[in-house]
Amino acid sequence: MKKASFILFLTFVLIGNTAKAQFNKPLQSASSRVNTSEALYNIGISGGLNSTYWLHFGGTKTPYKEPFNFGIMGGLTVERMLNKSMSVSLEGYYSMRNLQLNYEILNFPVSFGLGSVHNKNYYRQLDVDFTEINVQALFTYYLSNSNIRPYVFVGPRVNVPMAGKMIWKKTEILNYGTADQQLNTSGVSIDTVELSAQNTWQWNIGVVGGVGVMFKLNVGNYYFLVKADASAHASLAYFLVNTSSFDVHASILNSYTHEETSGTSHNVVGAGYIDPYLLGMRINTDAAVKVTLLFPLKKQLQGACMRWGEYD
Repeated sequence: MKKASFILFLTFVLIGNTAKAQFNKPLQSASSRVNTSEALYNIGISGGLNSTYWLHFGGTKTPYKEPFNFGIMGGLTVERMLNKSMSVSLEGYYSMRNLQLNYEILNFPVSFGLGSVHNKNYYRQLDVDFTEINVQALFTYYLSNSNIRPYVFVGPRVNVPMAGKMIWKKTEILNYGTADQQLNTSGVSIDTVELSAQNTWQWNIGVVGGVGVMFKLNVGNYYFLVKADASAHASLAYFLVNTSSFDVHASILNSYTHEETSGTSHNVVGAGYIDPYLLGMRINTDAAVKVTLLFPLKKQLQGACMRWGEYD
């Protein structure tokens, strides 16, 4: 989506401009070298793994299964220290996500013509693969001031799906409940649809929180910061904009679109489609573990020679 690409570009520009402004501040005098403090701004790169999970509430209590999954993520972050124990940061990530939802439907009546009806057992599976832009603003509280600092953080996040696809599969189960039970792979039905405004909200807002630990690594006159953390996120409000009429449709908590819940989304109904009424309300959640390498932005003159490029 063009909007997602613009948001990612804008986030990185804001992070870059903040870092540039801090780096271009006037150099401090050499006499302040002895009493130097840690940098006010830190800029860094992050990378890690995420796991996406769709929570369902209500519906007909369909006994679905959702296997564990993971994708990769990476991005940029800029942190502004408020004091020795607190900071605020802006982070932007590009995330690759995937998930699977499957369940068995038993004794489904199938007509064979001339009034003949037989019950069959089916295995249904949904595979979703998509990319997403995540922009989050975090408040972090550091629990110590040593070179190893545990911390907690919380803040809002905006997610913008970019592109992806849904694959619906329906496969007949032969000899269900017996020792020679198997899937009739020769008769599998597969439908593939692209993510669109009919089956995906254009953007959503949620809350993210987590815990981590930061390590300070001293290297000569400079130091690096390495952060490792784990977090969980839940989307709470979903939005879709009609570009022709500029109408904004919103939903609180439920991530099924209006077309899906009303049964008017013609391009998502396939052979293995799981109707939303079977699953009730859906909330998009995810968890992530990541490592961030931070570069403190602080330039310092040293000694009478006043050499450029010295850091503390």
